[in-house]
Amino acid sequence: MDTRLLRTLLVLARTGSFTATAAELHLVQSSVTSQVKVLERHLGARLFDRLPQGARLTEAGRKAVENARDVLSAEQRLLDAVRGSTEVEGDVRIGAPESVCAYRLPQRIADAALRWPGITVHLSPAGTKEVLLGVRRGTLDLGLALDDGLVAPGLSAHPVGVEPIELVAAPGAVAEDRYFLLEEGCSYTDRFVRELRGRRPQITRFGSIEAVRSCVVAGLGWTVLPRVAVAEQLESGALRRLGELPDSTLYLVTDPRRTLPAAVRAVAEAVL
Repeated sequence: MDTRLLRTLLVLARTGSFTATAAELHLVQSSVTSQVKVLERHLGARLFDRLPQGARLTEAGRKAVENARDVLSAEQRLLDAVRGSTEVEGDVRIGAPESVCAYRLPQRIADAALRWPGITVHLSPAGTKEVLLGVRRGTLDLGLALDDGLVAPGLSAHPVGVEPIELVAAPGAVAEDRYFLLEEGCSYTDRFVRELRGRRPQITRFGSIEAVRSCVVAGLGWTVLPRVAVAEQLESGALRRLGELPDSTLYLVTDPRRTLPAAVRAVAEAVL
């Protein structure tokens, strides 16, 4: 089987768009369509439903994606063996919390790109559940999760650091009955809500740190965010610290069933 077909499968599964897949692979859209059709004929199953919203994996497609990673990893091991493992190149998919994506990883990824120009890193904001699912299914090579006492059956989860968490508000905000927090599934905000212990404040949830922080800077309520996400506002006086909460542990998550290609190992070392 031409492994280029599997690479196209994985990119289309991630982007959900024939146009975006063609752009990423430097192909014309008709080539992407042809490659997917060839792969579907070879496997004897429809891998994608073509919907107005984009390409969506079928059940057969999800199984193909899970196993395509193993095939490409085996191919990379063969290349590494023949080349003496001297070439560090290829795509690396990382899922991580928004704060880690925005504030911790960019410089480290940039440093890795300078050292290994053949590596292309694809970074996706993801909560703990999405990280574990992505690593387990093989749609992510590496995952980073902020979650105290992380339980990840079948996966390797190694603590690699801590993230200080702050309770903050604007200088003029005094009401403790309204909070702006990240969506459920964010470990440190969920822990904070559990520890309110019977209090019933008004809680508004957002999907982005920027939205939460903007509301709190405007004096609309209080929030809980990683220190790195509010450091600039604390220094400028736009926010004030109301209390320091327990740190959250940062875990590196991998799948021990898969042999990590040289590119993935290099990026894993760079982001630690």
